[in-house]
Amino acid sequence: MKLLLTLAMWLSAWCLHAQAERDIIYLKDGSIYKGDITEYIPNNHAIIKLLDDRIIVVQADQIERMAIGKDDIIKKNFDIKQKGYFHNSMIGPQWGKSKYGNTDVNFAYNTVNGYRIKNHHIGLGLGMEKHSGNWYVPIYADYSYHILKGHISPIVGINGGLMQPLNKSTGSEYDFTKGSFMGGRIGFVAYSNPHFAFLLNFTYRYIHLSGAEYSRNLSWNETYDVSGSARLHRLGITMGFVIN
Repeated sequence: MKLLLTLAMWLSAWCLHAQAERDIIYLKDGSIYKGDITEYIPNNHAIIKLLDDRIIVVQADQIERMAIGKDDIIKKNFDIKQKGYFHNSMIGPQWGKSKYGNTDVNFAYNTVNGYRIKNHHIGLGLGMEKHSGNWYVPIYADYSYHILKGHISPIVGINGGLMQPLNKSTGSEYDFTKGSFMGGRIGFVAYSNPHFAFLLNFTYRYIHLSGAEYSRNLSWNETYDVSGSARLHRLGITMGFVIN
């Protein structure tokens, strides 16, 4: 009798322990599923076998978090904002041939502020870049598209606008008074939380600078006026962040 009582107590304790160690899926609407998780694919779905032997498939966008037993958190999910304001900041090198065939390498800093609608990002950009010896402020329209809806996604984008020189003209062949550009990029975005992501872009820009008015001296002490321009191609790598 004593042996039976001991076995019964051990079996009850084991059952309680097994029940406590069941997997749990917490849904965003407050519901829970308790049982054994048999499959989990991040950003896709989870499959759980419930205590009554039913098998449930739960989509990732329904899941708040999942746990094994009491402590082991498999997933803490978050949603990326699908509509509203965003800010990008990016910095990195650009390189390409100068007007006279030399290789120029300069750093560029750009920011974009705009509005997001699902995977579409439309905004206005402002920055600071150096070309042909002078500093310019690009002022431009920018569009990018996030190809996937997950926390990590490839992106593609295009932009174009004006290049405003900062230095005043001193009559040099490099003192371009106006400019414009158009370009594109491909890259990746990786969200660490609903409001912050890291950016990596590979960029291309075609830049047209013009309006450099200067004089040339002739051998017999005469001068003539020249109007200079430059057509530049620039490749670049930029790293930065997104704030939603």
